[in-house]
Amino acid sequence: MKRILLLSLMCLITFSAFGQGKLIESSEDKRPVWIKRNVDRYDLLKIDQQSTVSLQDARDKAFEELHNLASNAITAYLMRTHVEGADVEKVRNDVENSQFIRNISEATSIQTYWEHRLVKKQDVYYYYILYDFNNTEKKKVALEINKDNFQNRLDEKF
Repeated sequence: MKRILLLSLMCLITFSAFGQGKLIESSEDKRPVWIKRNVDRYDLLKIDQQSTVSLQDARDKAFEELHNLASNAITAYLMRTHVEGADVEKVRNDVENSQFIRNISEATSIQTYWEHRLVKKQDVYYYYILYDFNNTEKKKVALEINKDNFQNRLDEKF
């Protein structure tokens, strides 16, 4: 009997040590399935950030990471496919000023989800973003940037 009691007590301690903390509040009643799944095969981008400061801080970090990932991917694609010897800073600036990057927000994301948990007596805020960013989107943005640059060069000549 002692062994069973000791074993069950050890299991309870182990489970609580590896837990995610107590859920205080969240944006939905039920946690979305995509949070625990790998969404790469669907050409979607999943971003998650956490903060001990506030939910707004976690949200800002998540959207900053999304902006950086998209900007870096588009800039790298443009640098690989650019025929002329382009300046990386100019290309990066064009990408940052593109309509796609400026439109990244909660409204354009597929879904967002947030949680407020109490982990080891500390408030922790989690923010998750599911965003549609794949090779097709990357190529569309690159074409838009190249078209704008071509139009600007034509305007300068005439």
